[in-house]
Amino acid sequence: MQKDTGPSVRIYNLARGLAALGNEILVVMPKKKNINYSVEGVEVYGFRGLCPNIALKVLKRLIGVARATSLYFYDLLFISRVSRLVRDSDLVQIEQHTAGGLLIPFIKIVLKRPVVIDCHDIFQALRVKHTNVIRGLLETFSERLAYKYADMILTVSEKDREHLVSCKVRQYKIIVTPNGVDTETLNPFVDASCVKDRYDLRNFRTIIFVGNMEYLPNREAVQAIASEIAPLVKKEVSNTKFLIVGRIPANMEFPNLTFTGVVNNVAEFLAASDVAVAPIFHGSGTRLKVLEYFSCGLPVVSTTVGVEGLNVKNGVHVLVEDNMDRFAMALIKLLKDRELATELGKTARELVVNNYDWKKIVTQLSKAYRNLLLRIGN
Repeated sequence: MQKDTGPSVRIYNLARGLAALGNEILVVMPKKKNINYSVEGVEVYGFRGLCPNIALKVLKRLIGVARATSLYFYDLLFISRVSRLVRDSDLVQIEQHTAGGLLIPFIKIVLKRPVVIDCHDIFQALRVKHTNVIRGLLETFSERLAYKYADMILTVSEKDREHLVSCKVRQYKIIVTPNGVDTETLNPFVDASCVKDRYDLRNFRTIIFVGNMEYLPNREAVQAIASEIAPLVKKEVSNTKFLIVGRIPANMEFPNLTFTGVVNNVAEFLAASDVAVAPIFHGSGTRLKVLEYFSCGLPVVSTTVGVEGLNVKNGVHVLVEDNMDRFAMALIKLLKDRELATELGKTARELVVNNYDWKKIVTQLSKAYRNLLLRIGN
């Protein structure tokens, strides 16, 4: 299981946490070839569908999806292969409402298994302006279909829950299961010497942004950093570097930013940094990156959307600015005022330890599963 995007980090932590509580967890995903392996008590299966690779590439370009294999969720051979595992399961959780496709009604009606939908980002197709109309229509249709057939819907924040209720989704189905963080692995004391040497950071104040840049809101954030934030900050604090960590599209290049690509251990890069940023303007859900920043004790500057759904206070856990000039000034303030930066990082770390640790979240989710199975008589 990869951990290079927000959804994949959530899937990984929920799966291994539930397995640690004694549950038998199977993770099934679309792949270009059939695979099977175990990791941290979780059995992982990869299945391919009937559609040939060349057709997937054409459909990927036509629809505008990031990963062509996600189209297997609409492939009858893939559904047939998945169904063999579903029949032996007590409960089926679909990660991301738009990924369920034809699987969700098939599992619910034909295989008669309870279905849970984990909503990482509700109604993204309506909130984020995709360039591809076909993709937007397909995602919105799939999402509404998912909510109709789901026995339980997980949202990452109370705000997302309220939004689904306003869209006529039945309230009793919805359980708030927030994003979390591994507070033991992501901590302020990780050794960052290798990262500092590799990227020549020792004589610089380092500002970090973490994200999958194939996701439009993250691309917009990087563009804002490069064109609006970095020039103002470097004018006032010349010895600064902006470190951009995560998957990078082929056409993304900004000479005033340092790109790392996907990394094995993001904790090392966070520990090598002085301040973290989240200039996010679109999307729903909550930002795992912000929780990771907090867990490492980093002071954070964010937009309102960047900390949406998190129980934070401006000026206590984070500095919030939606105007990019003021955003840059907040960054400059933290770079110059080390006492303020340390205090913000400390209170942010305390917040995630007390409220957003994966172990606590998984324990509550396991109880919700048991209650669901009791309610429907399984």
